[in-house]
Amino acid sequence: MSLPQFPDVETFLPDWSVTRFLVVDRSGRWSSAVAAQVRHKLHDAGSRALEMGTFVFDTCATTKELASIAQQVNTAGLVIFLDGLERECLTFLRRFLQAPRRPAILIVADERHQELMPVLLEADVDSLLFNVVNDVPIAEWCLKLMSQPT
Repeated sequence: MSLPQFPDVETFLPDWSVTRFLVVDRSGRWSSAVAAQVRHKLHDAGSRALEMGTFVFDTCATTKELASIAQQVNTAGLVIFLDGLERECLTFLRRFLQAPRRPAILIVADERHQELMPVLLEADVDSLLFNVVNDVPIAEWCLKLMSQPT
C-alpha cells in the first residue's frame, strides 16, 4: 500500500508575481469587461506589454469580502462602483485609511454622487470617475498603475 501524494506547498501559496485588481461591483459585469479591455490595450502595445507581467481582476459584490485581500502585496488597485453601495463603501474607506498597506483606489460614481466628492477625497481616494459609459477609462487607470515601478 502506497501513501497518497500530497501537493507541494507552492500549490497553496498565492502567486505574488501576478498583479491583482479588485473590482467591487454589485452588477458583476464590469470586472470581465475591464480585464478584456486591459488585455486588448496590452496586445496593441506589443513588447511593452511583456514588461507589465500577468494580471487578474477579481470581483467582489460587497466591501465585506475586500478588507483582508485588499492589503496583500500584489493588489495594485481597488475599483469601487458606488451605485447601491454608498454607505458600505464610505464605511469601508474610513476604516481602510488606517491600513498599513493600501493599494490605489478608483471610485466609479454617477452624477448623483457629486456631493460625495469632498468626503471621498478626504478618504484619500486616488481617482474618481463620474458617469462612466464604457470600460476604457477604467482600463486606462489600471494600465497606468501597472506601468508604475513598484
